[in-house]
Amino acid sequence: MPGLSSSPDSFQQKTTAELQYLIENPDFYDAGVVARARQELRQRGALAPTAPSFSEPATLPVPTDYDDDDTAAAGHGTKWLLGGLLLALVLAGAWWLLRPQPAAPVTAAPAAPIVLETTVVRPLPSFEQEAAGQVAITRRLLPAADRADTTAAGRYARMARRYWLAENTAAYLTAQALADSTTSVFAGQVGIGLERVNWFLSAMVYDQNLTPEMDNRLALMRGGMNLRRTSLEALKAHAEREMPLISETVERDQQEATSISREVLGQYRKAAPIRGRLETL
Repeated sequence: MPGLSSSPDSFQQKTTAELQYLIENPDFYDAGVVARARQELRQRGALAPTAPSFSEPATLPVPTDYDDDDTAAAGHGTKWLLGGLLLALVLAGAWWLLRPQPAAPVTAAPAAPIVLETTVVRPLPSFEQEAAGQVAITRRLLPAADRADTTAAGRYARMARRYWLAENTAAYLTAQALADSTTSVFAGQVGIGLERVNWFLSAMVYDQNLTPEMDNRLALMRGGMNLRRTSLEALKAHAEREMPLISETVERDQQEATSISREVLGQYRKAAPIRGRLETL
């Protein structure tokens, strides 16, 4: 009864039952109120001994079916965990026993000395120095009137330089093939020779505005370059296929192209006429 007055008169006015209720429910009232009620009952001789309070026994959990299932599942999980650990230990032990052992070092026998085959590679000459002398001779062979035309003579000299660079290269490579002294780079060098030949022939398609004598000499040079291109193409194809290099066509083109180059240098000589009667020969 909250708010209960604790004056002495108020407790004297209460019945014994009300006072007994106060001391039996001390949690609902102040400690002073409970003590005063207890004192009043003692004065009245009506204070009854209170029975000791005992806490209620804890209620034991009632086992259920799902508790059994959880317990069983937990037991199975523990068994699987232990089984997995045991299997891992067994596998680790097996790997340790069967792991590849490092091979014992094998002393290698001393290797035999490497014998290198000597390969002679002859670089392809540029022939610039040779061509410079040949161009000077070729220009000097022109008539005086043609040499006086410096513009045309200069163009003619430039064409002659292309011719002599290609002619010297082709003659050099063909001589190697004839002497059977080619190297592993022969096919590549023949390709360079063909580039120089085509360098001259590609310029011949243009009108150089030269004199008739210069045009005639360039036409002679073009004939020699056509022969060189045919023979060099055959040499390159045979070298790439590892076939014999020399054929009758290559030999014939070599002879004719060489004769033309000599004629360009003014070294061509007509054969002397045959004298006498045929029946006496």
